[in-house]
Amino acid sequence: MKRLLAAAVLSAIVLTGCSYEYANEDGYRMAVINEGFPVPKNAYEVKPEDCTTEIAKSAKYKLKNIGDAEGTPPAEYLAEIEKWGWTELTDKRIGNTHYYEKEGKIISLIIQKNVFDVFEMSDDVDL
Repeated sequence: MKRLLAAAVLSAIVLTGCSYEYANEDGYRMAVINEGFPVPKNAYEVKPEDCTTEIAKSAKYKLKNIGDAEGTPPAEYLAEIEKWGWTELTDKRIGNTHYYEKEGKIISLIIQKNVFDVFEMSDDVDL
């Protein structure tokens, strides 16, 4: 009986975690790797990629409908990033990889269909 109850609770938690979906109305919060960079408030953080010498910190988030099949993010999210004081380095953009700069820090944002990565680049990276 205890196993059945534990399995039911775990299933409820997993199903709830999978139901997060992008909605601009839900608002934004600080990214775990840089408190000055916004991520959608209801994004679920998952295991980040291993950092390399170019990447100082990384975080990976899961959120339904954050990007379409080509990785195009919602325009409202990109506008929110700029409201937080980040300037997109549009000449550095490659496909669904966006780079933002603020106060000497560079953040890379990679959007996919239902997941996105936020990377704080090392200070010695030359884009």
